[in-house]
Amino acid sequence: MRMSFSNTNVARAAVGVLEAYGYTASRVGADVVTDCPALLAVPVIGKRVGLAEIESVDLSGGGAALQPDAAALVSPPVYEAVGARAAGGVSA
Repeated sequence: MRMSFSNTNVARAAVGVLEAYGYTASRVGADVVTDCPALLAVPVIGKRVGLAEIESVDLSGGGAALQPDAAALVSPPVYEAVGARAAGGVSA
């Protein structure tokens, strides 16, 4: 299961909570992947760090969720300024 949190500090605290219960948990940024069952993890983490801090829960396993997306590893997209076309840059 993968859980996304509002920030990395909350994710770090969630890892500590899960490990205290004897489950494995790993964190990448604000995402935590664990082998803890969702029916236990969500209420326990909600009680310790607050349900409002949980942004999303993915029940599909989560292991692949921490693998970086190939598109994310490429340089950021270049956005063309709106005025460039008006100035005779690129025509449609």
